[in-house]
Amino acid sequence: MEINRTETEHYQGHLVTKINLVNDNGVEISCLTMGATWNEFLVPTATGSKKNLLLSFDSVEGYYSNGLCTAQIIGRVAGRIKDGKFKIGDRQYQVPQNENGNTLHGGPTGFNSYNWNYTTSRNEDSASVIFQHPIKEKEDGFPGDMLATVIYTLDNQNRVTITFSAMAEGNDTLFNPTNHVYFNLSDRSDLATHSLYLKANEVLEVDDELIPTGRVKEVTDTPFDFRKMTNLQVAIAQNHGFDDTFVVDGQGLKAAPIAILKDDESGDQVTIHSDRNGLVMYTMHEIQPGVYYSRDHGAEGKAGEGVALEAQTLPDAINHENFGNIVLPRGSKQSYRISYTYDNTLPKE
Repeated sequence: MEINRTETEHYQGHLVTKINLVNDNGVEISCLTMGATWNEFLVPTATGSKKNLLLSFDSVEGYYSNGLCTAQIIGRVAGRIKDGKFKIGDRQYQVPQNENGNTLHGGPTGFNSYNWNYTTSRNEDSASVIFQHPIKEKEDGFPGDMLATVIYTLDNQNRVTITFSAMAEGNDTLFNPTNHVYFNLSDRSDLATHSLYLKANEVLEVDDELIPTGRVKEVTDTPFDFRKMTNLQVAIAQNHGFDDTFVVDGQGLKAAPIAILKDDESGDQVTIHSDRNGLVMYTMHEIQPGVYYSRDHGAEGKAGEGVALEAQTLPDAINHENFGNIVLPRGSKQSYRISYTYDNTLPKE
């Protein structure tokens, strides 16, 4: 296992460091201190080069030039909170709104706003970068302070595990983080060769502002049915794109995967495990071309070039009793994990 560090650039007064973790198989990831961003997921190819399985940017500024939150850590609460309002116990809270009167991805000062402190560790089978940052009520407008920790671990099973932890201080608060990672496993600038499996029988019903109504819909006989490997590009065309939350069977990282994404052409595959009950899929169908990374360097990016797969507790859970508990009581600690395992499924020569 190998760990490398590079001070890359200054961004808005912050010195940004890039940390590379490399395993014994030549698989590597890189992370940026700004936004605790997952910058690269590099895997070896048959030609001896390496391929990045993620959509990413060549500069830190690129990550903040649009609203995609590409591969950044999202918190305190991923997804939307209706009207930015919720109750914890008998107390009503109003937090800052940043999208159509709702609060999206932790509001205007979410976890991706910070340049995180970091340390590293390694042993014979894995290497980790540990990001940590004190989150203050006076900065993001959520109740209570918390000490947040995000750990990226790469092991020799070609598995990337992201562990999110928080300790609440002062007041009860909310904690429902994720990583807003976008995948493209091919060398193409679309998803035509991708197949997707989701362990999901239901999808959330939402209103015109993508706020959950509290009801769920069966996926049977709809474009939302990914219970068998399904061509993603065909499903996107049938549904005019996805920006939807699937109700998954998240029972811990040792249980069955909640998602499998495969490039049928190269055989490259990423298997996702989660210990929570939701997976948001977004296929970038509403964005303007040219604002993000493209597979063809020098060409403009285009809608549908990648797919975001965000494991989390169901969005707006604080306002729906049956969606899961995201309250973090004062003085307590909560941890969640998501893992992404790389494999190549082509027959070995």
